[in-house]
Amino acid sequence: MTININIDMFEKHHFEGEYFADENSVKYDNQNGKIDTIAFCDDKERAKLIASCLNLFETLQDNIEIKIENEKIK
Repeated sequence: MTININIDMFEKHHFEGEYFADENSVKYDNQNGKIDTIAFCDDKERAKLIASCLNLFETLQDNIEIKIENEKIK
């Protein structure tokens, strides 16, 4: 079965998590008081996009449900 995936299939909170943008850098909050720098980008918007994508990737590894034509699939 092939599923075409688009951004509308995910809820906003799937893009939030331990990765975040700080100016033009992407950082990871270890939840223990330490923050690691993951990458440097050419601009702030790209850093935000990469952080959001990394958070989505982490969420996808947890087998989240996505919306497909008014239905949810897992």
